[in-house]
Amino acid sequence: MTTPALAHLSGGPLDGQTIALDDGAPEELVLPYSEGQLVYLLVADSDGAEGPATAQYRFNEVSEILVEGKYDEH
Repeated sequence: MTTPALAHLSGGPLDGQTIALDDGAPEELVLPYSEGQLVYLLVADSDGAEGPATAQYRFNEVSEILVEGKYDEH
C-alpha cells in the first residue's frame, strides 16, 4: 500500500478541498480555522483511483481556541 500524500476533506467548512500530507495519513487531522480548529477523522478508502495516493477524511467537529484577552470580562 502506498503512503498517502494527499488528504481529501469531506463535510464541514473545507468540504471538497484536498491538502498535502507531510508524513502519511494520521487518524485525525486538526486544522486551524478562523479562531478555532477543525477536526477531520480518517475514513476507510477503497476507491482504487489512479494518481497520487489520497486519504479520505470526514469532518468531525469544530473546537474553539480562546484568544487571550478576547473574552476578558473586565
